[in-house]
Amino acid sequence: MIKRYSTSQMAEIWADEHRFRYWLRVEKAVARVEERLGIIPKGLSECLADVVDVDAKRVDEIERETEHDVTAFLQAVWEKAPCSKEYLHYGLTSYDVVDTALTLRILQACDVLAKDLNKFNKTLAELALKHKRTPALGRTHGRGAEPITFGVRALSWYSEGLRVTEGLEHARSIAARGRISGTVGTFTVLPPIVEELALKDLGLEPEPVATQVIPRDRHATLLFALALVGTWLERMALNIRLGQLEGLDELFEPFKERQTGSSAMPHKRNPVIAERVCGLARILRSNVQAGLENVALWHERDISHSSVERVILSDSFNLAHYLVRKMQGVINGLKVEVDRMKEILDGTGGTFFAQRLLLALIRKGLAREEAYKLVQELAFKTKEQGQSFDLLARKKKEINEKLSEAELNEIFSLERYLEGIEVLYRRMNL
Repeated sequence: MIKRYSTSQMAEIWADEHRFRYWLRVEKAVARVEERLGIIPKGLSECLADVVDVDAKRVDEIERETEHDVTAFLQAVWEKAPCSKEYLHYGLTSYDVVDTALTLRILQACDVLAKDLNKFNKTLAELALKHKRTPALGRTHGRGAEPITFGVRALSWYSEGLRVTEGLEHARSIAARGRISGTVGTFTVLPPIVEELALKDLGLEPEPVATQVIPRDRHATLLFALALVGTWLERMALNIRLGQLEGLDELFEPFKERQTGSSAMPHKRNPVIAERVCGLARILRSNVQAGLENVALWHERDISHSSVERVILSDSFNLAHYLVRKMQGVINGLKVEVDRMKEILDGTGGTFFAQRLLLALIRKGLAREEAYKLVQELAFKTKEQGQSFDLLARKKKEINEKLSEAELNEIFSLERYLEGIEVLYRRMNL
């Protein structure tokens, strides 16, 4: 992923230096077990003790000749520790190291992302509580429906955020497998005890039935979880963009003191961060498709998945982390125009009371079709003439003959729309 859309913390995890560091960690774990079981003579672990990092540039130089990154890595280690040359990588195939190390990187990346997700979810909970009783016009099909509160809208984002975080945790648990089972996964050289002990040392469980690689459905599940993170953030960003539409002006993403909205139009204040989130979420979703296509490999393995994974795993983790942090900044500085939300509600003329009036008339014995037509005509007249739906309804003979003033007052009470939200907050333990 390009630097612009990466975070330093995630970029470090997916840097080549870190990849080789984890490869070395796997090699050391296997060496310790092989020495303990007497498979190789003692000495390799001590030989490797001072080798902490492998020069990524040197590996790249060697790979230009070998056309094999693991072979290049091993030669680079041998150059730093010549005493390791005889027994380093003994009995292993490349993907014993590559896949197991990849899992360790995935787990580290998941933990970094989860930490920021939890922080962001707390921010959303605070936003939902702050605006618990901030009335706003709810919309369906882009048109005014009935009142909601902005807090409930944020509560929905928070609820989804908890599911997304739980989904990432589940995907992490699915991905937490290693393999040290040889060329086609049948322990041709090293016995299963080597895998069990080495993976235990690394904090992993063995892949129950590996081929030459860990089955890629695990990685596809992970990519889907990362795509859901992006899609959840996109949902929020899209709603903020809609709130910032000219003429609506209910929400505004942060705008710095020296920020410019347009090189040509000084008056512009564009929701550029929210738009960026919506755009980059598309890449996360497209990577899922590539991940799914990596699942089906020839027989025990081909390398059609390898080059793809070098791009999509790094990119997806970097993007997901970047987007979470950008949305954290947006929500932290989000400008919620409470007065404007009330103004928009008032500007409807109260037509959102239509359903309550409809049901009250039905309860009084009016046929549903007749009641619907009556209320619809009043609502449309309110819009056309800019009048009050409440007043028009009270003047209508068919209505005031069936409903008392007290009943009409109850129907046209905005507070009644806020009573039901308490259960939503209780369900979310807020």
